[in-house]
Formats: sequence, C-alpha cells, structure tokens
Amino acid sequence: MSAGNRFSREIEFREGAPIQLLQYVEDNSKDGFGKISINPAALNILRTIREPLAIISVVGSYRRGKSWFANVLHGRHDGFDLGAKVEGCTRGIYMWSPPFTLEGKQLDGKIIQKRVIVLDNEGNDDPNQDQNWATKLFILCLALSSTFIYNINGIVGRDDIGKLYLMTDLSKFIQEPEEGDFLPRLVILLRDFTLENPESFKGYFLEKLNKVSPEAAKGIKKFFYDFDVYGLPHPGCKRKMLQHMEDADTEELEEEFVDEVENAVKSIYSQLPLKYIGSSTMKGSAFVKFLNDIVERMNKSETSSLLSIPSEYESIIQFVAQEAIKEAVGIYQKQMNHTLNEKVKLPILWDEFTEIHNNCISEANKIFFEKIIGSPTQIENFVEVLSETISKSKEEFTKKNSDELTTYNENIANDNWERYVKIGLNQETLFESNDEFQKALKAFESAYEKSMMKSPEAAKVIASYMQNQYSDAIDYMTQLGRMNAELAKAMKAKEEAETLQLEALAREEEFRREIEAQKHEREESERNFKMKMEELQANIDQQNKSHEEMKERLIKERDIAEEKYNQKLEQLHNEMLEQQKLNEENKEKLLAQQQAKFEQIQREAEETNRKRTEELKEQLRQNKEQAIEKQNELFQKQVSEQEENRKITDELKEQLRQNKEQAIEKQNEFLQRQVSEQEANRVRTEELRERLRQSKDQAIEKQNELFQRQLSEQIAANERQHSQMLEQMRRDNESLRSAINNSNRDRGSRCVIS
Repeated sequence: MSAGNRFSREIEFREGAPIQLLQYVEDNSKDGFGKISINPAALNILRTIREPLAIISVVGSYRRGKSWFANVLHGRHDGFDLGAKVEGCTRGIYMWSPPFTLEGKQLDGKIIQKRVIVLDNEGNDDPNQDQNWATKLFILCLALSSTFIYNINGIVGRDDIGKLYLMTDLSKFIQEPEEGDFLPRLVILLRDFTLENPESFKGYFLEKLNKVSPEAAKGIKKFFYDFDVYGLPHPGCKRKMLQHMEDADTEELEEEFVDEVENAVKSIYSQLPLKYIGSSTMKGSAFVKFLNDIVERMNKSETSSLLSIPSEYESIIQFVAQEAIKEAVGIYQKQMNHTLNEKVKLPILWDEFTEIHNNCISEANKIFFEKIIGSPTQIENFVEVLSETISKSKEEFTKKNSDELTTYNENIANDNWERYVKIGLNQETLFESNDEFQKALKAFESAYEKSMMKSPEAAKVIASYMQNQYSDAIDYMTQLGRMNAELAKAMKAKEEAETLQLEALAREEEFRREIEAQKHEREESERNFKMKMEELQANIDQQNKSHEEMKERLIKERDIAEEKYNQKLEQLHNEMLEQQKLNEENKEKLLAQQQAKFEQIQREAEETNRKRTEELKEQLRQNKEQAIEKQNELFQKQVSEQEENRKITDELKEQLRQNKEQAIEKQNEFLQRQVSEQEANRVRTEELRERLRQSKDQAIEKQNELFQRQLSEQIAANERQHSQMLEQMRRDNESLRSAINNSNRDRGSRCVIS
C-alpha cells in the first residue's frame, strides 16, 4: 500500500500497512473461556525498535470512525480496514507497520527520535463481542498505551459514560506503581459534534459527564493527570462516501471538519508522551516482554484478575537487563574475535591488546547503557554483572594472547640458546673454559632481549631458562671438569636470585596492567552511569513537567470557570432585576440561592485545586528526596570502593617492595658467600700445589732409589753371569786339555805298536 490516499499536506504521509498484533479466540465449550493470541510476526517487528516508544491506542465504539482516525494519524484516508457493514470489521488489535519515527524536544533542549506505534482496536460495544474480552481489551489498551484516544459520539450519552466509568474504577483491575506515570494521556474525540462549539470542549465534556455520572467525572480527573477533548464536526459528505472513507477525497469534505482534524492530530503529536517504566523509557524488546506477560496473565483467568503493574515492571527490568548483558557481551566477544583473528596476528604486545579491549568494551557499554532500564540501584547491580561477565570473557582472550606470547618467546629463546650456548656443550665444540661459557650466556641473553616481545611472558621464559637450562648446562660443565663445584654452586645461586627477580617483575607488570584496565573500565562505567542517571533524571523531569503543565492548565481552567460563573452571576443578577419588577418577594430569595450556589462551587473548585497542588508538591518533594538519597548512596559506595582499591594497591606495592628487598638481600648473601668460597678455594689451591710439589720431589727421590737399587741388582746379576761364564770357560778348558791329553796318549800308543 505504497501509493495510499493522502489526507492533507498538513499531516505527514506515512508509508506502510496494518498488521494484526493480537486477537481473541473464543472457546465455545461450556466451561472454557477464550484466549488472547499474539502474532509472532508483529513481535519480531517490535523487537527491532531501539528508540523510545510512544504508543497511541485508538479505542471506541464500532462504526464511529475510529479506524479512519487511526489512518489520519498516518496522514491518509486508507490503511486500517474500515468496512461498510453493520458489524465491526476490526477484530483484536492491529498496529501500523513499520512504526514511524517522530522528532521530539526534551526539557533540556535535547532532540530525541521517538518511535510511534499506532494501535487500532476492536470496537468496544459490538453486540457480538464477548463481554469478558471487551473488559480485558479495554484494560489491555490502558496498560499498553502512552496516549489513549477515546472516540465517542459528540452527544455524550449513558453508554459512553459507562465505558468511561470503567476507566475510573481501575482499582478493581490494575495495581498501579508507586512512582512514575503509568496511565496514558487521555484524549477524547467527540465525533459528529453538530452543536455550536463551546469555549472549552474539555469544560463542556466534564459538565455533561458530571450531569450523567458525577462518579465518572471525579474518577477521570483523579486518575488522568492530563487529558484533552476535541470536537470534530460531521464530515459533510454524502452517505455513500461515509461508507467508503478510505476512498474519500479531502477536497469533498467540509473545510471546518478538515481543519479540526488537522488541529487535533497536530496537538496530539505536539504533546505526545513516551511510554515509561518508572523513570526509564520503554523500547522494543521491553514492550514485547510487557505485552507477553500481560497477555499470559489475562489468559490464566476468565475474569479480569488484578494486574500488578509493579510486578510486570520488575519482570521487564530483569528481562531487559539479561538481554542487554547478553547483547553487550556478544558485541564484545564478536569484535574481539574479529580484531584478534582478522585485523591483527597474535601474539601482540599488551599495550595494543589493552587498546583493542578498551575499544571493544566501549562498544559493549554503549549497547548496554542504551538498552538498560530500571532504578539507579538496579542499574548499578546490572553493571557489576556485566563487568564480571566481560571479565570472564576477557580472560579467554588474555590467555590466548599470553599463550601465543609464551610460545613466540620460547621459540626465540630456543633458537638463540642453540646458537650461542648449546653448540658449546657438545664434545666436538666444548667450551674451553668457564669464561667462554659465561660469554656465551651473556650473548644468549643479549640476543634474546633484542628479539623477544617484551612482556611478563618474556620475563617468565628467560626466568625458566635460568632455572632449568642454565642449571643443566652448569652441571654438565662441572661433570666435564671445566668448572669446579664451588663456582657451579655460586652460579646457580646467582641465577636463582635473578630468576626470582624476573618473576617478581613479571608479576608486577601483570598487576600494573590489570590495575590500569580496571581503572579505565571503572572510569568509563562511571561516565556511562552518570549519563544514564542524567537520562533518567531528564525522564523524571519530563514527567514532572507534564504535571506542572497540568497544574497550570487547572489554574487556567479554574480562572475560566470563575469567569463563567461571574458571567452567569451577572446574568442571574440581571434576571433577578427583571424578576424584581414582577415579584419583589422572590428577588432576595433567588439572589441568595444563586450566591450560595456560586460560593459552594467556588469553594469546591478552590479546595480541589488546593488538594491537588499539595499532592503535587508532596510528590515532587518525595521524588527529589529519593533521588538525592539514591545519589548519596551511590557516591558513598563509589568512595568506599575507591578507598578499598587504594588500600589493596598499597598493600600489593608494600609486598612487592619487601619481595624486592628480600631478593636483593638473598643475592648479596649468595655473592658474599661466593667471594668467601673463592678465597677458600684459592688457599686450598695453594696448599694443593705445595703438596703436589712435595709429592713430586718424593716421587723423584723414590724413583732414584729404585733406579740405584735396580742398577745394583743389574751389576750383581752381571757379575754372577760373568763368574758363571768364567767357570764355564774353565770347565771347557779342562775338558779340552783332558781331550788333548787323551789324544796324545792314543797317538803314543799307536807309535809303540807300529
């Protein structure tokens, strides 16, 4: 329905179409009763609304132009179904989709965008209508609306008064909240008003209402702090056009009718109040929850049981808080994931991580404080829940970056360890001396410091190397004899002291970073909380302004009434003068009666205005005292928290200082012990050298003695061997002589024989 039948240029034309919000499904069984059914598609439209809502309900008898006026609120003749049959055509409640935006000005001059929802309701006196449903429908519209337009016949009759009387007897159906405006602003439309326009339609309406039902008149003035009455004359068109007003041509309507309709619509929009929950404005998701809860409660009972608005408000506040926290945490997690996984590559330095976290939490807080509703105490509690939830989520991202930093720095340390130290711990390329080993360690530390990503994780990695790899390397050097045990022990003590110092520095850096993050989050939370409190105060002021304007109108209307009474008194006085000529005896009696009547009316009006003024003053004083008390409680709590944080910070600083002093003292003790042990080692080394020299001299002396003994034994052995050889030669010579002698005897014998 994009083309549409425009009403006039004075009222902005709104695109869209109606959609059913809810309907009543009757139960034809004997003991059953009907149920209210809500359209999920309409709820989905409402959930997307993030602006403050202004909700207009158009209510009244069927076939009185109620739906047509709902169309005119959108600057058009067509839209909501009108119909031309005797039966009503609107069943349940329809709303205009999409709800349109309307610019409004607050007390502080701030311009806000309202989202206006117009509800066209089923006629309330259809003969075919379930009376139980009719009552529930009327109460439902009162509970949901911020502006309640009641469309009735211009000649106020008893049937219309009966419906109005229902509105004034709200205590049977609705338990109102103690604070804030709950009931909507009431607008009465007097349709087809053919009489001469009175000076004040409101005064005319109350006068007629008081004659028919004084209780209804008193109830309306009691429950509705502000209401207006507009008289709309007959459109002046033929019957056929009246049956099809969706096709009407504005040019064919009476000019006076068009002017009065335009003035009424402009006036309604110029004073259009927002829908509040206490001091908070109602938005889409809150309205959906409110509607669901009310319908659920109404469906539980055949009759209209007491509807507790404070209970419904509390339920909405808790629901909206859960939704706001869920959405804010979701935004934080989504943006952190997107940034850490797509925009940057882990690991990153903690300053950059903190900046990313602060940006993401700012967006989360923006969403949260935009949606959250409730009292200052409730909002403060919800802020704490949000902070705790985001802190848990932050821990996951923090751990992920911490793990990546640890891995990165471990890889850097491992590469430099293999390059500068591990290579000198192999048998083929073993360090020649302790000095060379010490230089390698220094080179490793220097290279690591240049390449590492500075962070507590980097300090923990080098501390771990000092505690483990350094110790293993020192043990290995000691086993190979390249380092004595005392020096190894001194080096281990030194590395242990440096490890403790690095771990302390890492913890200090983590603590400092956490303190700064908490400080930033608290400052931003306080800033957002302050802005939210200013918003709530502006809402309260806006509601109070409505009461002040009502008070001013009451005073103005009282003055008008007094003027009218004076005019009537003057008229009566003139009539009495005329009557005096006819009947002198009745003149004083008539004058006295009229004077007494006037004084009684005047006293009643003054008493009513005085009581209402006192009530307003007392309510304003109570609101102011409660606001100041809540503000003081909040301030005291913030001061207490800041003092507690300061004490914790001082205690941690003192503990850190003591840890530093203990580490330095322990390191000095180790160094002193090392110097003492080195001096003892030098003395023992000199003693060992002297013992070695003495041992060497003794060994040479023993070796010379052994050589002399061996030489003597060798000479003796040679002499024995020489003696044996001489003895053998002697025996050999004797044997030879004997042989020669024997030979000579044998030769002599042969000579003799010969």
